[in-house]
Amino acid sequence: MKYITTYVLILGCFIFYSPIAMAQDISDFKWKNRVLLLIDTASNSKNIKQQIQAFEGQHTAFQERDIIYFISTPKGSYDSDKQLLNLSGLEKYHKKDFSGLILLGKDGGIKLKEAFIVPAKTIISLIDTMPMRQSEKNSPQ
Repeated sequence: MKYITTYVLILGCFIFYSPIAMAQDISDFKWKNRVLLLIDTASNSKNIKQQIQAFEGQHTAFQERDIIYFISTPKGSYDSDKQLLNLSGLEKYHKKDFSGLILLGKDGGIKLKEAFIVPAKTIISLIDTMPMRQSEKNSPQ
């Protein structure tokens, strides 16, 4: 029982102190993650659902490239589990009549801005051509 309690406490620390839980602003991910913003009018829209389906089977590829994604709507921001976040800085990406995906590089710059639905392989291929990604692949782990 003692080991189970310890395990639960350690797991809880990882959950509560994860980068997403600690982030207060989108800029907190700069130099750590490549961020995909899924922008639409509602978190459960058909477009959001289809875009997330396009990511299926790519967990390992996304993880290797430090990709995380957020859903951003006029009513709030959500993580990949559709949990409401208190994440600021996304307002600047909301443009009138834009519904789609924005890829932010590790430098925080916009690398891709496309209407839904963007295939995961398109995102992965684009990232793999970036100089920072080339450097990551060539550096020892």
